[in-house]
Amino acid sequence: MNLLVLTYHYFDRDEPAGIKPEDFAFSIPAGQFAAHCGQMSSSGYRIINPETLPDLPQETTDDSRQVLVTIDDGHISVAEIAVEILLEHRITPIVSVITDRVGQPHYMGWGRLRDLAMAGFSMQSHTKSHRNLTRLTPDELASELRDSKKIIEDNIGLPVTMLTIPMGRIDKAVMAAAREAGYAIIMTSFTGINRSTDDLASLRRFQVKRPQETLPLDDYFRSGSMIRLVGAAKDIVRRVRDEKHLW
Repeated sequence: MNLLVLTYHYFDRDEPAGIKPEDFAFSIPAGQFAAHCGQMSSSGYRIINPETLPDLPQETTDDSRQVLVTIDDGHISVAEIAVEILLEHRITPIVSVITDRVGQPHYMGWGRLRDLAMAGFSMQSHTKSHRNLTRLTPDELASELRDSKKIIEDNIGLPVTMLTIPMGRIDKAVMAAAREAGYAIIMTSFTGINRSTDDLASLRRFQVKRPQETLPLDDYFRSGSMIRLVGAAKDIVRRVRDEKHLW
């Protein structure tokens, strides 16, 4: 497995609508997004269907480059702008929704979400209220994870097995609670490329922001691999420090 996961949030036609000013950096113009998708579909890389994601780590002999698209929050711009572009390029993403926001102003309702599911998009959980999970009591944490899972399953009619961590805030207690709630795949905000030896309960992703130009996919793979090398070096230093007490 040599997997690049790209994460989007909002889309716009030059002027972001229904998006907080502090989140403008996460809104991608329609033309820019079309360029991204065109690059993915013409790259020769394998574009992953979410349904095949659980089997990827077992493909240890396949080191070809693979790309998965994820979209967080469930903003209405997904249905109004992104869907047409994604379908044109035959890209089916994971859409992680915040269940308390479904049907609220500027967010998709269950009817739209069911339409996306019918089109092959994977509807998954981004918790109930998008709170920092590391600061919740055990009962609050269980509610955020279990209730959102059940609400999506009841309204979409399909299993929910993936969780996107709000703001990337995760610790061992959150990881354990997510597994207890029935999530097999946990998407983090850690950056880097995913390898076959990685645990899908800690999937690395790149947050795509509003750039001046389309970043080549090769650059993502290159920087993602470098980030992993740097992280591995730091882990070695930490182990030496802890075991030998050099510092």
